[in-house]
Amino acid sequence: MWKWTLVICAALLANTQADARVHRGRPRVSKIFAANSQSVLLENQAADEMGAFRYFTQAQVDAAVQDGTLEHIYCLCLVSPKLPMERRYALPATVAFVDVLSREFYGAFHQPFMVDSAIRPATVQRSLIHRNRAAAPAYGNKASSHERGTTADFSKRMSKEQYRWMLLRLLYYRAIGRVLVIQERACWHVMVIS
Repeated sequence: MWKWTLVICAALLANTQADARVHRGRPRVSKIFAANSQSVLLENQAADEMGAFRYFTQAQVDAAVQDGTLEHIYCLCLVSPKLPMERRYALPATVAFVDVLSREFYGAFHQPFMVDSAIRPATVQRSLIHRNRAAAPAYGNKASSHERGTTADFSKRMSKEQYRWMLLRLLYYRAIGRVLVIQERACWHVMVIS
């Protein structure tokens, strides 16, 4: 266990100190889970290997909820009130991961973290692109993994200590091949690999 901790700490230090730039008088530190041209492509390749279906419409999501393919997110976390009830679902492995991570977080801080997003059919993703230029496309090999129920977004609105804890946990889970992570402006976009 100490070897993993050492590897994670070394990666954390290397990524936070490397490539610091000055932006508007403040140093800008590169993101540990920065998106690149291959990030979403890798998520889709992993989802294809898992056999995760892409949901194009809310009707498909509703049918998957009815047949048990998608499960309601239950955990010691909070779900954003902005997230519609019909989109608070994910694949069972994703729900289980969110549950485990939320229990670990709650055990460390005695308070929950916030889940901002989960399943998002292509029709919703397409409308999101009009409001958010950085959003992944709704179709193609670089489409959002939210469309597959494999992904949840965790809010970064937390204390510095909680932020560092979450960063280390996500580094650990990525190191063991459990997740793929993209650090977005307001959240961690976490795809669970099962």
